[in-house]
Amino acid sequence: MNLLPLHAAILLWALSPSVQNHCDKSSETSKLNLSVTYELPTFTADFPIQNMVTLDDIIYVGAVNRIYALAPNLTKLSEYHTGPLLASEVCGLTQTRTGSTGRVDNHNIALVVENIYDKGLYSCGSADNGVCRRHVLDEGYSLKGVDEDVYCFADKIMPGEGHPIDPDVVVSPSGSQVLNVESNVITFFVGNSEIPNAGSISSNASRPHTISQRKMKTSQNGFTFFSNLSYMDLIPSLQGNYYLRYVYSFHSGHFTYFLTVQQVSKDTQAYHTRIVRMCSSDLVIRRYVEMPLECISTDKRRRRSTKDVKVFNILQAAHVTKVGNDAELQRQLKVEEGEDLLFAAFAQGKPDSPEPTPNSAVCVMSLKHINNMFKMYMQRCNTIDPYHFTGSDKTSCYNV
Repeated sequence: MNLLPLHAAILLWALSPSVQNHCDKSSETSKLNLSVTYELPTFTADFPIQNMVTLDDIIYVGAVNRIYALAPNLTKLSEYHTGPLLASEVCGLTQTRTGSTGRVDNHNIALVVENIYDKGLYSCGSADNGVCRRHVLDEGYSLKGVDEDVYCFADKIMPGEGHPIDPDVVVSPSGSQVLNVESNVITFFVGNSEIPNAGSISSNASRPHTISQRKMKTSQNGFTFFSNLSYMDLIPSLQGNYYLRYVYSFHSGHFTYFLTVQQVSKDTQAYHTRIVRMCSSDLVIRRYVEMPLECISTDKRRRRSTKDVKVFNILQAAHVTKVGNDAELQRQLKVEEGEDLLFAAFAQGKPDSPEPTPNSAVCVMSLKHINNMFKMYMQRCNTIDPYHFTGSDKTSCYNV
């Protein structure tokens, strides 16, 4: 379901009226030794870095044409060459133009770790027909390099051979957010972006679902859907002409969340950010809800007017972490230590465009408060169907 357009905005906490309007003078400045040189550990990749995850203190870096494994001090332990690839080297059969023998770069769309069976890393590249590669990192008796045991994670798929079946097509060339939620099985929640005029999917490839959840087979040779209700797609009339970009995903409590930038509605070229929530325990998508999310700044020193309100509508990046032992932060946000906070960087969008302007802000939001807003509007029956998935925008009431 889609909540009616409520701007769920939390003021940037640093702009609180309790904050003084000047900086305190530092009494320690004169004692600082400004001649000290700090040598920090660094790692320089050969190609642009696109994703990064950690598992057991090892840092895995996804870049164009490379996957790197780094020690905590950023020393390179191993690397895997994901490209450039010939057509015969990609996961699954790829039709090429007559006479085409060139190699293609492999951009890292998603990087995911799992820790239930053998410790594993999934690298999902732009050249592999939506299929991910599985890197077996530890089989219980020895730690392996990221390049030692790698295979296309799809049933009956080898490099240059076979067509991937529907559940094994995970990511989209337009960009994806992939989140692994582990319980007694490994479940991938996937949001695939839909960007108009970003290039079409090849005719021999399956179209990835817009939003889906799938489980890893116990045979460890691919994925399967729980049912045909485990995914939703943009309705046909919007495919190719509706902007929907998945920016960030995370897991908190009983829920899985996605943050998106998309059109306000099918009939407008205005854009905003939404937060999507799904129940992590559901085997099908049956408790889906989304709500607009904006970062709003007001000048507290003046009487509020339209001119004093700045709306930042286009999400650029986000991160979820726990509240620490910070009494002032806890007081301002009305949260307790250990609760989840969402830090979100927004920009003001260009008119009728998802493109950002240089004007930006960071908002800090409590997941508890966001969930309370979801609950409040659902209890009031202020909900409408998500038109982009259902083709209907009727008002509905759901039992929470």
